Amino acid sequence: MTRTPGNRLLTGATVRPVICLLIGAIAFTFVGWRYNVPIAAWISPLFLLRYFRDARHWYATLAVIPLLAAASYIQLAGGWDLDPWQLYLLPLLRPAVLVAALYADRALSPRLPKGAASIVFPSIYVALDYLFSLTPFGTLFSISATQFGLPAVAQIASIAGVWGIGFLINWTASISNLLWENRARVREAGPVALVFAAVFAAALLYGGARTALVRPGSETVRVASITVPHPRDYWSWIDAATPADVVRSHASELMGIENRLFEQSGKAVAAGSRVVFWSEGNAVVAPERRSAFYRRAAEFSRSNGIYLAASLLELHYGSPISDNKVVMFTPDGRQSFSYVKTKSWYPTDSDGRLATIDTPYGRLAAAVCFDMDFPGFINALGREGSDIVLVPSYDSAGIRPYHTEVGLMRAIENGFSVVRQTNKGTSMAVDGVGHILSRQDFFETSDPIMFTDVPTQRVRTFDAWAGDWFAYSSIASSVVLIALSVLLGIRRRRRRP
Repeated sequence: MTRTPGNRLLTGATVRPVICLLIGAIAFTFVGWRYNVPIAAWISPLFLLRYFRDARHWYATLAVIPLLAAASYIQLAGGWDLDPWQLYLLPLLRPAVLVAALYADRALSPRLPKGAASIVFPSIYVALDYLFSLTPFGTLFSISATQFGLPAVAQIASIAGVWGIGFLINWTASISNLLWENRARVREAGPVALVFAAVFAAALLYGGARTALVRPGSETVRVASITVPHPRDYWSWIDAATPADVVRSHASELMGIENRLFEQSGKAVAAGSRVVFWSEGNAVVAPERRSAFYRRAAEFSRSNGIYLAASLLELHYGSPISDNKVVMFTPDGRQSFSYVKTKSWYPTDSDGRLATIDTPYGRLAAAVCFDMDFPGFINALGREGSDIVLVPSYDSAGIRPYHTEVGLMRAIENGFSVVRQTNKGTSMAVDGVGHILSRQDFFETSDPIMFTDVPTQRVRTFDAWAGDWFAYSSIASSVVLIALSVLLGIRRRRRRP
């Protein structure tokens, strides 16, 4: 049969890249945020990498940008309260690291030996992902942070942080494409593939064994975490520079929330809780109420002999800055520390120092919601030997339970237990291995209290000691690979007649 110009468009060489592009983009819709499916984070880069390597002209790869932006828009729309400009800008920003790594692989890999070429994509992805985590977005858009739902994979974080997970995901994509490209010459790709297979098998064996066999052996303490629903959006007051007349007109409403928080805290104590804390900004405290609130919290702790981590939104009239903080009160009625949320979309005057306190139940610490999206920041608590981290949080229906799971990766990295109490989201608690101890959904329960029996001693991890070592290694290897690619390219050009 004679092939005509019309049916020439339907050859495998032209159809296959389009199919790969569509599969990669569709899978990206299920990476993180509203529809997180952990396995999708492995599928998307695999097919997108194939598309980038098959594309004959660089400008053909530009098609990936609108498709991934569309996938991101589907994820972000309704996932959080975003301004219109954010809803159009962030979908372009979300896939930026992945797209940059794909272009880097396309430019560098053809010049390198197969072994070196196979780690270009994962190394540059992790290097850029880490650098992006130093921005105000943290790991919010990171493929590396999506794997809590696959315990054997998530355990890699105890050695190499989420950066090791991101490397393994993207290395899998690179090796899969290497085998595809060399399917007629398997022996040429064999040694590289065998090294990958050994590392991959060892990582999953380690993760599976750690999940099944490692259990904190210490005694437990009962922790009660509490959410009293807010009848309105008090954060909008901060947007309006906290007008005094508006706040004062709702004084009785705020007092009702405060009274219910202490009422529920009393019930938690009666049920045996020795540590009590509330969800993010749950008590909304006006300036004229501040001193009385602190006295009440101190007296509650003293009279009940407990540790109370009061989570409050402390308002300042006429200011766009209000203190989103956790104040720790001890059983003797003393104020131990006051920590103001550091990683925040709102202006903050936090000093950036996380706080801890030594107790009969281990070393307690506190961080607030979005703080937990920054591995390097929270690693300070791992280095200080924290045993239990209390995390008051505030989310939205669209990003549950994903945003909670991102923060729980810090537990696996650092070996401490995490209790995350979330207003308008999923509350969860895990031990230092990542085993789920309790779980509660704001939208599916009428009970404002989540009880968790939490181990009082941490589990030691390499990542807590070494910090972001794997990310630094990826940055170093990226620099070496770029330099090697340039040198080999120059050498080839000189050899041409």
